[in-house]
Amino acid sequence: MTAAPSTNLKTNGQSTAVIALPRAGTVVALLAALSLTLFSAVACDSKSSSSSSSNTSGSSGSTDSTAAEDAEDDGTGATGPVFGTATITGTVILEGEAPSEKKITMQGDRFCVQHNKKHADPKLEVGENGGLPHVFVYIKKGISAKYPPPEEVIVLDQSGCMYEPHVFGIQVGQTLRIRNSDDTAHNVHSMAKKNQKFNIAQAQKGSIAEKTFTREEVMLKFKCDVHGWMSSYCGVVKHPFFAVTDADGHFKIETLPAGKYTIETCHELYGTRTVEVDVTEGESKEADVTFKKRG
Repeated sequence: MTAAPSTNLKTNGQSTAVIALPRAGTVVALLAALSLTLFSAVACDSKSSSSSSSNTSGSSGSTDSTAAEDAEDDGTGATGPVFGTATITGTVILEGEAPSEKKITMQGDRFCVQHNKKHADPKLEVGENGGLPHVFVYIKKGISAKYPPPEEVIVLDQSGCMYEPHVFGIQVGQTLRIRNSDDTAHNVHSMAKKNQKFNIAQAQKGSIAEKTFTREEVMLKFKCDVHGWMSSYCGVVKHPFFAVTDADGHFKIETLPAGKYTIETCHELYGTRTVEVDVTEGESKEADVTFKKRG
């Protein structure tokens, strides 16, 4: 591109230098080049922003999807554990005359025979004032927050040719350690309906196996195929608000947030019962449950 020559003008006898403007064609070319440069810069910046937005969306897509699935699970999409100061206590009672105690007959195994007639059948046990032991009690409705599984390991032991404990609770994802403390062979057969079933042999004393559960399931039964009298029941839930009644039917669920809850109680022989409880922060409320004896 060639610049136009400058011209000297004389005004009132004085010489003034004037720089000539570029030709019209040159101006048009300059404007076109400038427009193209600006367009390219905007396009690149837009493409970079779009790519960054796409990458951000892609990286959070699975998280958003998971959150949506979580929200679908509990109806709220809440993500963090929430604890409070409310407490629910109660007693689970069997109405009417308690069944007769029955001792378990153990035969067919030289080790187990030494424990013959020493253990009462757990499902027939009744405590003081009709209190029912071995009842799993948990919050069935009213918990929306997410609770990670605790590091504490729950132990299911085989001792004296019985499962110990007979009834217990565990959170989804929490480790269950199954141990054989007997000097005889056992097997542990899970009768899961919602979780993956397993059937493991523990032929020697000291054998240990560890399992976790991925879904809620109340109740999940374990049995020993070698010794037909051996059984245990587990309540698998997504939160830590559960309990098992003691020898006289008492239970306590602590650190609850204020709210309205549905409590379910589960007994292997008498079935389930539910009760509604509304608690405020710092409040302690009783929720007794009564089962009726079956025929």
